Amino acid sequence: MKTTKRKAEVVYTDEPEDEGWDFDASAILTPEQQKALGLPTPEEARHMRMVRKPARPARINIRLAAETLEGLRARADEAGMPYQTLAASVLHLVATGKLELKLLAK
Repeated sequence: MKTTKRKAEVVYTDEPEDEGWDFDASAILTPEQQKALGLPTPEEARHMRMVRKPARPARINIRLAAETLEGLRARADEAGMPYQTLAASVLHLVATGKLELKLLAK
């Protein structure tokens, strides 16, 4: 029989006292200290944009014809790399515009 673990409940009965929650103005960094640490000024920070980077590469699943996979593996062997690395590299080049595809109309 499967058992499940229960998370411990946290119950707050009293609110924290006001003491110790005061803002310590002496802990503010001077502009020179901020610059030395590489922190942006408020004007610079206003124009900055936060960019999230994926924690790890995204995974995809694709279906390929057997001949396509055999050809990919053969080219990867010639290059001395795993075929998945080669496929990821080619897709990256296409996505960034460094490798152009030309479709021929029949």
